[in-house]
Amino acid sequence: MSLISRRTALSLGVASLAAPAVISQAKSASRSGKIVLVHGAWHGAWAWNDVIPLLAQMGFQVSALDLSGLGANFHRQSLDIGLHVHSQDILNFLFFNDMDDATIVAHSYGGGVLSDALVGDREGRIGHAIYLDAFRLGEGQSVAGVQSAELEEGMKQALNDSKMIPPRPKETWEEIWGMTGAVADFAEPRVRPMSPNCFLETVRGDPFSGNRRHTYIRCSQNDNAHFKSFLKMSESDPRFETAEVDGHHNIMVIDPPRMAEAIAAAV
Repeated sequence: MSLISRRTALSLGVASLAAPAVISQAKSASRSGKIVLVHGAWHGAWAWNDVIPLLAQMGFQVSALDLSGLGANFHRQSLDIGLHVHSQDILNFLFFNDMDDATIVAHSYGGGVLSDALVGDREGRIGHAIYLDAFRLGEGQSVAGVQSAELEEGMKQALNDSKMIPPRPKETWEEIWGMTGAVADFAEPRVRPMSPNCFLETVRGDPFSGNRRHTYIRCSQNDNAHFKSFLKMSESDPRFETAEVDGHHNIMVIDPPRMAEAIAAAV
């Protein structure tokens, strides 16, 4: 396993969250006090450390998981780990913790993982899927594929060469994630490489069928055009509630109180 050049690394633009926003459309009767937080690419459950106690103080039962090969599971990293393994991580977490009617909050890359988990959720344990400035993938779509054919080909070549995809360079974090100073210093040793399969594997069915709730929250300070597009797509989809929050992509580490408020407002 080797690292792909940073020049050809995945260019995921990610922003952060600030003030909570009003959720559009009437909320359904379904409510859950159980929240599971899913991190984005290269990150881990550590990204939610300061959000968890705040939501717990509001009365929610809150947990976060490390996707396979990331965070505390980095020592198990492998080229074989991809979006499909990560979606099973969510489903296994719900099963082994005997959680029903759970709200899953998935950030950035985690949105693609959530989409595939929704397809595989045959026991109906997910009651509310919240996409937080995330890849709202549909059937047959991949994180790389919805961005560009060039990126998809680059990922395929990296996989063929047995190369991992490293985190974005620290000097770009302020622009794409909103992270600077002590926050960036804390994150630097904790972001880890991922397999190209995470960005190449596709969603194995329609994630938006059924009667569960779906919400899309966009971080308005993130200029990434893909997330703007996912918001517009959700606004025209009657199955979705939507919101915008005045903040940048990695709000959970930049401003945990605002993040917690926004999640509580959506739930």
